Amino acid sequence: MTAPNFFILGAQKAGTTYLAKVLSLHPEVFFSEPKELMFFSKADIDQTDFRTYKDEYFSGTRGEKWVGEGSTTYLQWPDALDNLKAHIEGTPKFIVCLRQPTEKAISFFIHNWRRNRYEPGTTLTQTLDMKLGLSPLHTSLYAPSIKRWLKAYPRENFCFMKFDHLQAAPDRFVRKATDFLGIAPSSDIPNKLINAGLPLIWEDGKLTIASKIDKDQTRPVFTLEELEALHDRFQDDIKETAELTGLPLVNWAKLPQFAS
Repeated sequence: MTAPNFFILGAQKAGTTYLAKVLSLHPEVFFSEPKELMFFSKADIDQTDFRTYKDEYFSGTRGEKWVGEGSTTYLQWPDALDNLKAHIEGTPKFIVCLRQPTEKAISFFIHNWRRNRYEPGTTLTQTLDMKLGLSPLHTSLYAPSIKRWLKAYPRENFCFMKFDHLQAAPDRFVRKATDFLGIAPSSDIPNKLINAGLPLIWEDGKLTIASKIDKDQTRPVFTLEELEALHDRFQDDIKETAELTGLPLVNWAKLPQFAS
């Protein structure tokens, strides 16, 4: 049975769904369905579990050069790295998509709000130090997790990508991934971002979502003051992430505009 030899590790809300979709159409790539299996995030995985995982999701491979999955919690989830090292042989390749952290944190908050994972009326500030799966702050701090993975695998096995580049030029964004994997460029590059999130607007001096919602829901709002306070907490991490990845992140130091 075939096991994955490359992973899109994360991060959430950073273009991973788009990239996985395009790569899944490439003749030299087999990608899991669904994209996010979350297998290695589980505790107490044994060889029987691993055989079931391979059989259930990767039995359809046909000799493709690359077999992958894209569970975006792997980058930061406590058990994922150790589990993956214990069960995946050799040195797989890893793609890590990153997004300006303040912008990502807002997208992450809205993602959880839409799924009713926060109590009604919960503010952004109240969620910052929740557990990892619910915290817009901790899921948007990249450097500690990147350091852990770089200690475990060779630097050349990682491709770090920016969501900014997907927004600006989808073809070049995808080309960076296919070049990293050593395969021909993808021929079908959609310009529409998959799962791009809800549009935002400034309304009465506060940031909120522009979309219509159910009448029994209250749109989340973010004050400029709490956005600035959150943004300040990312500054050191942005600098360290730039050093670790080699990505130019100077533009991330400025508070995002969010909406026109």
